[in-house]
Amino acid sequence: MRGPAATLSTLIQNDSFILHKISLTAFAETPLHISALLGHVEFSKALVNQRPQLVTELDTFKPSPFHLASAEGHIEVVKELLQANKNMCLLADQDGRIPLHLAAMRGRVEVIQELISAIPN
Repeated sequence: MRGPAATLSTLIQNDSFILHKISLTAFAETPLHISALLGHVEFSKALVNQRPQLVTELDTFKPSPFHLASAEGHIEVVKELLQANKNMCLLADQDGRIPLHLAAMRGRVEVIQELISAIPN
């Protein structure tokens, strides 16, 4: 919840498979979902560096970490996620909304500009 990347490093040192075990749990959200929602840039970056597949994970209602960061206006997290997999910003959630929709609904102009710049079509 606090987002220190050093804590992630310690956890990975103690259990090098900790991020791989996420898909075996009953939790819908990954650590990247939570980090993106809270705007923890360095923690999100560390997660993506350790396990890039987390960018493509969806929770129960099908939002990706992109949806959460975009809705909350966390521009730096959005930029990190775009670097990892910009095509994920076109994925719709269960309501048919892509991250751009959520950013627009909440008036996150900076995020809107970044998403449109990443995939102008």
